[in-house]
Amino acid sequence: MTNYQEAREELFAAVQKARDEGLLRISEGNLSLRTPDGNVAITPSGIKYDQLKPEEIAIVDLDGGHIDGPCKASSETPMHTAIMRNLPEVGAICHTHSPFAMTFAAAGRDIELINLEAMGCGAPIPVAPWATPGSAAGGEVTVTLFKQRPDLKAVLLRNHGVVAIGENAEDSFDKAFKAEAAAQIYYQALQIGEPVIITPPQQQEAFDTYIAFTKKERT
Repeated sequence: MTNYQEAREELFAAVQKARDEGLLRISEGNLSLRTPDGNVAITPSGIKYDQLKPEEIAIVDLDGGHIDGPCKASSETPMHTAIMRNLPEVGAICHTHSPFAMTFAAAGRDIELINLEAMGCGAPIPVAPWATPGSAAGGEVTVTLFKQRPDLKAVLLRNHGVVAIGENAEDSFDKAFKAEAAAQIYYQALQIGEPVIITPPQQQEAFDTYIAFTKKERT
């Protein structure tokens, strides 16, 4: 039988970071991670994140069928598995109900490209069409956007929250964090005037200098 402890520990670490940064509150939001054998580790349903233990993280197959673990998988499992099935390059998903991003999702308004955090998500961050929470459609509406824009790493779910994708659990948390930071700054800028949008030439210049340099530092 496959031992999923390493995957659970990786996902648990990202959960704790997301909770500490205020992206996850009580039991709202959920994270998932593709396991080496092609299944999915996902946070369980109904357990408060300050009480979660790594062993309670559920393991499901790509159709949402229970594989391992004592707890029922998140109610948003159909959304996560729909993304994983359709985007095999995605290694992890961070779905949050972070308040500033939710504000734009409720307004049906994209988060524009106004800072480096937004750039790190492939902004402008679009609002997906409405899909019922807990349904596979919730994932499918994001898949269309992610396929249209390969650099896009976060999507707003209309009247719901955020879906951020990454290579691993840490990366998906990082993209969700950047999406919320971008949303907060954009919201605050709107309160005092008209935010200045980064132009395509400025974006390319920033990518060629700051972002490319940052990536080089990590290698």
